[in-house]
Amino acid sequence: MRFLAWHLDKFRAVPTERGRSPIVEEATEVETENTILVFANFEKSDESNQAIIAEKASAEISTIAKNLKVSSIVLNPFAHLFAEPSSPETAVSMLKLVEASLMSNGFQVQRMAFGMFYELELKAKGHRYSRIARRIE
Repeated sequence: MRFLAWHLDKFRAVPTERGRSPIVEEATEVETENTILVFANFEKSDESNQAIIAEKASAEISTIAKNLKVSSIVLNPFAHLFAEPSSPETAVSMLKLVEASLMSNGFQVQRMAFGMFYELELKAKGHRYSRIARRIE
């Protein structure tokens, strides 16, 4: 699993159209302030260890959010980051695991719909920790 996390002042996502994925979740508008936007990509190698990878990802995202004193997290499935994405079923399952773990740790979590494209509005912070990339194995 790999992710790119951005620390944002403001974020708004409006669903625009379905993607080509065989799985398309119902999409709603997402809007929040002082949040971490996580572009999450799940890979083929994650498929055999879904629960472990999801828990490690949640722990890393939690650490980043706590260090930045942020309680809001937006999870954005983003298979476009890397060459060998997992199956859509695995990605949705793992996103749900990460979401549940973050919520159980007290974070307000919004998950963008899998298989949808969004129009994005964001205002990103400009400090040294405002863009963080991680690989979880």
